[in-house]
Amino acid sequence: MAFLDEAQLHDMDTSGPQFTWVTRRSNHGYMAARLDRVLVNNGFLGLWHSASATVLPRISSDHHPILLKLQETTGHLIRPFHFQQMWTTHPSLTPMVMASWSQFVTSYSPIHRVTHKLKRLKATLRNWKKDIFRNIYIEMEEASKGLIAIQTETALLGDSDDRLLEDILYCPP
Repeated sequence: MAFLDEAQLHDMDTSGPQFTWVTRRSNHGYMAARLDRVLVNNGFLGLWHSASATVLPRISSDHHPILLKLQETTGHLIRPFHFQQMWTTHPSLTPMVMASWSQFVTSYSPIHRVTHKLKRLKATLRNWKKDIFRNIYIEMEEASKGLIAIQTETALLGDSDDRLLEDILYCPP
């Protein structure tokens, strides 16, 4: 790769699936290749020595996305509060919000009352989220790992309709 040498670019190592592109053509069968890459120069490597690249599972494309992490997180971070749209589908949300908001706050200042109610509601929502949706991120991680395993197996063994049917029929619940 003369271009990479001339431009002083380095192809970063990645973790995850080996191939970043797959296709199934009727006349050529299953094909896979490493088309997508993370190219960096020496300046980047000097600034971001702990950078890492991970090939993620394909979802709706024939290309795998690549996640570039520039900084390792160490220690405990305080995460900002984010309201999740999926919470609105749970039947206990509205009664819980109403119960939290209707609690009396002793203050003469309207802005202090609103601020206090918002802080209390935030704490209530955080606890509610842990009780109701506690495993969603763990389940997403496990599903992602399962998808990578299936895609890796398909890349190594090929993609046959008989094998896919067998996986579907004999997959334990």
